[in-house]
Amino acid sequence: MTLHPRIKAALMILMTAVLFAVLFRQIPFGKVMAVLRGADLGQLTLALLLTVLLPLFAAIRWRLILQLLGYSISLRTAFDLIMAAWPVSSITPSKSGDLIKAYYLKDRVPVGLTIGTVLVERAVDVLVLLLFSVAGAALFGWRQILWISGGLFCAGTLGLILLVTTGDRWPLPAKLRPKISDLLQAFKVLASHPAALILVVVYTVVKWFVSIFQTYLCFIALRHPVTLAQTAGALPLAIFVGLFPITLSGMGTRDGALVFLLSAYAPAEVILGVGLLYTLFAYWVPSLAGLPFLRRALPEGRSVLTKTAMEMKQKDLIAED
Repeated sequence: MTLHPRIKAALMILMTAVLFAVLFRQIPFGKVMAVLRGADLGQLTLALLLTVLLPLFAAIRWRLILQLLGYSISLRTAFDLIMAAWPVSSITPSKSGDLIKAYYLKDRVPVGLTIGTVLVERAVDVLVLLLFSVAGAALFGWRQILWISGGLFCAGTLGLILLVTTGDRWPLPAKLRPKISDLLQAFKVLASHPAALILVVVYTVVKWFVSIFQTYLCFIALRHPVTLAQTAGALPLAIFVGLFPITLSGMGTRDGALVFLLSAYAPAEVILGVGLLYTLFAYWVPSLAGLPFLRRALPEGRSVLTKTAMEMKQKDLIAED
């Protein structure tokens, strides 16, 4: 049974509210607000400015993957589409806003190939995040998390290798084969260009490190500095927990995990305050900044969707004849 998107969104909002109610019952809301009111505005401003680098590195990486597939778009276009997708991705499960890229570029890049590039980005993001999680678990001596993160990384890597090498031979319906072939093309091309693959991984590592350093600055701003190593160890684990699509933008789950992981190094109200700041800088600030980009993309997106629907209808009529 598939839930309606609105029902899914409502359930995610409800779950987010429930988790925050639990968190604020354990950590008084007043204490968290007091910590935030006493923040160093200079450090917070610096952390805020780093937000610009997140979509920039994402745009550079995505443009590189498209170039490997033989399709060239400007960095400006890549950046604009990344920003346009951000508001939708922040409020929908599984970052559905990324589909805006596919429909916007439909007349220049096949939809299946664009979606393939999005899947490549997600796969690399998750694997790099798992590597950070392995490093964090090793740093803190969390053996169970180390085994889980390491196991997931190995399983994910093996799964991608099998997908690239044997995906074309999977017993799939004939109608799905061309679509799956397009999706796999991005993975195959990247795998056949080791230098480009390394560069994509480097961009991904830098992008995640920006988030880690941003969080480190937030701890300094709240006047309870946690070391960069401790932040680098705990944040990826918390982010990974937040990837499970049960709350809005991972809120609540990510914050609770961060409090649990760093409780020995800072007061709980400080950690929760940092978690709220992370959500603000990594999700809501880019989402608000992305609204003008989304408005510009929507008119063309609507025309593309209409054109696609008409093409599909024509194909159905031809098939009936």
